[in-house]
Amino acid sequence: MRYLRSLVCGYRGYSASSVLFIGTIVVLFSSSSSCYGGTFEAESRGDVRRIRSDLRAAQFLSKATFGPTQEMIDTLSNRIRQVGYRRACGEWIDQQFALPASSHEQVARDMVAADGRTLTEAGIGIANYRYQAWWHISLTREDQLRQKVAWALSQIFVIGDSGTGFNNNTARNIGNEELSLPDWLGMSNYYDMLVNHADGNYRDILGDVTFHECMGVYLSAYRNRKADLTKGRWPDENYAREIMQLFSIGLYELKQDGRLKVNEQGELIPTYDNEGITELARLFTGFKSKHNTSTSFYAGRNFGAPMQMHHQEHDNNKGYSDVIGEPGYGDNVGSKTLFGTTLNALPDPLTNEAALAEVNEGLDVIAAHPNVPPFICRLLIQRLVKSNPSRGYTRRVTRKFRDNGQGVRGDMKAVIKAILLDPEAIRGQRALRKQEPLRVEVVTRGTEHSRLREPIQRVTSLIRALRPSSNYPKSDSETGVPYMALTGYLRDDLGQMPFRAPSVFNFYVPDYQPPGELIGYRPSQRIPREALFAPEFQVMTAVTSNRLMNRFSYWTRNRYVRYTMRDGVQLTISFDLTPELELAKDNANLPEILRRFDLLLCNGSLSEETKTSIINAITSESTAENQNEIRLEEVLLAVLVSPDCAIEE
Repeated sequence: MRYLRSLVCGYRGYSASSVLFIGTIVVLFSSSSSCYGGTFEAESRGDVRRIRSDLRAAQFLSKATFGPTQEMIDTLSNRIRQVGYRRACGEWIDQQFALPASSHEQVARDMVAADGRTLTEAGIGIANYRYQAWWHISLTREDQLRQKVAWALSQIFVIGDSGTGFNNNTARNIGNEELSLPDWLGMSNYYDMLVNHADGNYRDILGDVTFHECMGVYLSAYRNRKADLTKGRWPDENYAREIMQLFSIGLYELKQDGRLKVNEQGELIPTYDNEGITELARLFTGFKSKHNTSTSFYAGRNFGAPMQMHHQEHDNNKGYSDVIGEPGYGDNVGSKTLFGTTLNALPDPLTNEAALAEVNEGLDVIAAHPNVPPFICRLLIQRLVKSNPSRGYTRRVTRKFRDNGQGVRGDMKAVIKAILLDPEAIRGQRALRKQEPLRVEVVTRGTEHSRLREPIQRVTSLIRALRPSSNYPKSDSETGVPYMALTGYLRDDLGQMPFRAPSVFNFYVPDYQPPGELIGYRPSQRIPREALFAPEFQVMTAVTSNRLMNRFSYWTRNRYVRYTMRDGVQLTISFDLTPELELAKDNANLPEILRRFDLLLCNGSLSEETKTSIINAITSESTAENQNEIRLEEVLLAVLVSPDCAIEE
């Protein structure tokens, strides 16, 4: 934690401290502080139990949701005291996965209809509804865990909406008087596929990702044709490369605890070579859009249905031509071989059914590769819990991926449970009971147990924690809650935005390391690669850091999030801070206000040094007519921008 906090604190060159300007207040946060979080005074042993269960509940929910609310913390905390942490959180996971899955496509459709628009209306930025639906679901819907897992999966099976026609309002005739899904809704349809698979099976995800037309268009598998020597054409290798490098096995062979394997010369062992890419590219050929009546390979796009097979353009193993007299005819190249496994021979003549069966057989081979469990599990742990899972943590989760206890490989629900319920998931901080006076002290355990919070998570956590309400004139038909719809333009401030990854490599790479030497800290042998990684720091640039802080400043000072929607209408998501405003009338209540914000936004990791700095800065201000409001706004902002809040234990 010291290392990560010093990076946050010293980002602009302040090696000893970070200087945060809050109006006329200057608050100093030392980067050389001890690893102690907050102190919570208790009146009895029962109060100690409640405080400790509150902290555990907040810590768990910060990883399993888009931000805990006080009600969620209270409910889970109470259950923890009744049956224990592991059982209570296991029950919570089961309850979450039993909830109906919120559909991004449906919410976007409902919002369009509520606004009196049509799905193909031009000139209104129709694609913005895609982002607004995502924000509304993340901020208000009950199936938080499923949505959080889908967000993690979307950063593994990455697609982006720029440059590929995903923002068009076009819907095409696909025969029998049916229109295709409008292009802009395709990515919502893709995201819903990940939502529905959050408790499914990895092999099913891999298959549906492969056949989804959005992925096909994004990574060139769509209308990928078999080779034709007469035209100098070869199958596109883009998807073949990325399905291995990013969606399944990675670049180098791994041990089941996440360590990299080496050969006798001490060199890393590649999982595939260029020949392997070329061979696999032959498999992903012949994909076209689903159409009710047309059999053409070039039927118009249809992002709402899985791609279909056009066997005439699928590599048939006969050679590079099946036309007598053409170059390559009769040069039987044989069945495709993937990772040493030769796929079944194709029939002659080839059929759509046989070509599809071959693709699925190839996907089976990929999904069965021994690298898949440690590779995918590490990525999921990074997105849900921490940047540097230990060898033991990785091994335990990987074991559950290989076999869920009932002989099933790739059971996502079992994997997610293993990740969130593992002891290491909450080992980043301890809540210790202390005497004289009776209290609970939070002790954070250091860099290897922490990560920088994603900008998206910092925003959703803030809004969800502050009892939000929206002035959107229409309400969610499912919940009755007015829509809380933020804008996709926040990407420039956050460095990330759903559906808007800058490349297939996501917003940040899993092995990203901030520049500069790691002074005064040596990673333990528990870490698989003997090096520390901090992926989220890749989007923490001078620009995004400044813009995010400006956003926080604006939102806290006004106690709302506001932006101008289409037609010049202003949407406002207001924060209800009535109880805290009452407390803010007296400086003696500042510790209680900080305790509340600490629990909701920092999970108890706000250090006493930080709290003292905030209180001293606040109380040094001169009295004003609306001093209680200013006092509360500045306390909230100081908590938000503190390194203690930016770093998640």
